[in-house]
Amino acid sequence: MKHSYFRCTTEIKSDINTAFGWHEREGALQRLTPPWEKVELLEKDEGIQVGAKCNLNVGTGFFSIPWQAEHIEYYKDKHFKDRQNSGPFSLWEHSNDFEEENGTTTITDSVKYRLPLHPVAKPIAGRFVHNKLKKMFNYRQNVSKNDIEILNEYKPEPKTIVVSGSTGVVGSELIPYLQTQGHKVIRLIRNEKQLCVGDICWNPNSDTIEEMFGHADVVIHLAGEPIGDENWSNEKKLSIVDSRTKSTSLLAKSIAAMENPPKLFISASAIGYYGDRGDEELTEDSPAGTNFISNVCYHCEKATKSAQERGMRVVHLRIGVALSPAGGALERMLTPFKLGIGMVLGSGNQYLSWIGIDDVLYAITHIIETESLDGAINLTAPHPVRMKEFSYNIARILKRPCFFRIPEWLIRLKYGQMGEEVLIAGSNVKPKKILESGFRFRYPMLDDALTHLLGGKK
Repeated sequence: MKHSYFRCTTEIKSDINTAFGWHEREGALQRLTPPWEKVELLEKDEGIQVGAKCNLNVGTGFFSIPWQAEHIEYYKDKHFKDRQNSGPFSLWEHSNDFEEENGTTTITDSVKYRLPLHPVAKPIAGRFVHNKLKKMFNYRQNVSKNDIEILNEYKPEPKTIVVSGSTGVVGSELIPYLQTQGHKVIRLIRNEKQLCVGDICWNPNSDTIEEMFGHADVVIHLAGEPIGDENWSNEKKLSIVDSRTKSTSLLAKSIAAMENPPKLFISASAIGYYGDRGDEELTEDSPAGTNFISNVCYHCEKATKSAQERGMRVVHLRIGVALSPAGGALERMLTPFKLGIGMVLGSGNQYLSWIGIDDVLYAITHIIETESLDGAINLTAPHPVRMKEFSYNIARILKRPCFFRIPEWLIRLKYGQMGEEVLIAGSNVKPKKILESGFRFRYPMLDDALTHLLGGKK
């Protein structure tokens, strides 16, 4: 056989127009790209109609390969097809076919491909490539199903949404997600060299925004200095404080001064607000802790005062450990596990209040569309776990050992205060308010979330 074939189907509770339209929107490609794949979007034409091209860099180990795809067939609400013009395969054609019956749309993905150096490569790498495609399309099925069903559940009116922190773990996923939900997104960017058409330059350190963004329905503030990437020198701690309080205050004052301010200001905080509380069950009603990170979160939330006084709905997102292999805590933990030296941090008994990155996105839609929600909202999965359970789950999914434990004294010695407050500390946080408001988590259990994010098998 000269070619290889892969085929899978996805059933979505949706009309065909909504399901097909989701795939046409900007951001769909990024949403469908598994986070474990190193794919860089270089350039993309608008839409998926015939002639639209997309240029990517696809990471393969220590180097990347340019990939250009072009759409060659398009029939509205029925079918579209793309092919590889240049890239790692000697042939690649991917068809998407849509059918609707009784309110359910079935999407069939069909791939015809040929490996380079065929037929020599097929017996060597054929099974590996097929399994990789199966893993990738399983992820795509989950994302498209959940995203489209969220779109049908909330039926959001198109909005203009301003987002800061667009390159962070949450922001980089949030922007393409909001675009596929039909919203216009304006990014607040600090580095002028990264500005794209429609972006706005701002500098919280000098208390300036290049221009106001005219009419905006929602402002989502996610920017802030990372807290877990290095030891906390005095300079680093000052940067952590200033990057959060100054930027929050600047945004709050700026939108409060607008003639027609946005109806909603969402400002990221963190569950670090509660500090190290052991096994105590924590809800939004629990008081703040007393350590450094608790004080940062407390003052960051207070910095939204101008927006609150203007009468806007203000939400403080107390986000837990947001899980994505593309960045943040999970990405940093994966490397030692992949090398076969998986480990448990500290005693392993400390609580880790986590949340899958997809549920962060869906929760933000729920908050935007649920006007009764305001104030502090815990964004954590309903079932926090002990650190040792978290590590053992990663080991199981990656099929790697987890024999080691880094004692608390060594963490304190190497990482100082950061290790004490971020790596050793624990908090048993419950998402009381968002559950009571009717939000349904798609990944409430750690096993399901990690299996989805890491491409594992149940």
